[in-house]
Parts: sequence; C-alpha cells; structure tokens
Amino acid sequence: MQRCLQCNSTLRRDEKVCYSCNTAAPEKNPKKPLTDRLRIVINAVFILFAVLTVAALVTGMLPFWKCFAGLAVLYLVKNSADNMAEFPKEP
Repeated sequence: MQRCLQCNSTLRRDEKVCYSCNTAAPEKNPKKPLTDRLRIVINAVFILFAVLTVAALVTGMLPFWKCFAGLAVLYLVKNSADNMAEFPKEP
C-alpha cells in the first residue's frame, strides 16, 4: 500500500493525487529525462570512436584521420552535453 508523503493517508495504486491534501502521489518508476538518456548514448559513441581511433592507428586498416576527426567532434559534443547537464532548467 502506498502512502501520501504529505499527510500519510493511504493511496490506491491508480491514484495520482491524494484525496485528503491534494498532493501529487510519487511515481514508482520515474523515467530518466531525455537529456540523461542522450548523454549515455553520446558517451557510448565517444568510447566507440576512441577505440576505433586506436585501432586505426595500430592496424592501419581504417582511415585514421576520419576516426580522429569523429573523435574530436564527439569530444566537443560530449563536453557540451556535460555542461548543459550541470545547469538544470529553472521552473
């Protein structure tokens, strides 16, 4: 059974607002914001390009300059996404 955080009255599972104090009920499994999910993808692609750049340098099978250019661009995108995450939007 779920309880209201404000007045401690019992809430049904389907209730989104407390009937006693009109406070919003907490979500059980809140979704991560889109910005957090996007940062995870950007970090994964950045790591992939770092590995590809090292592989291109060692093996010579991939064009090194293209991998390095992609890594540089993704580094800038990653830093920008990290900086934007530090300053949350004001309500």
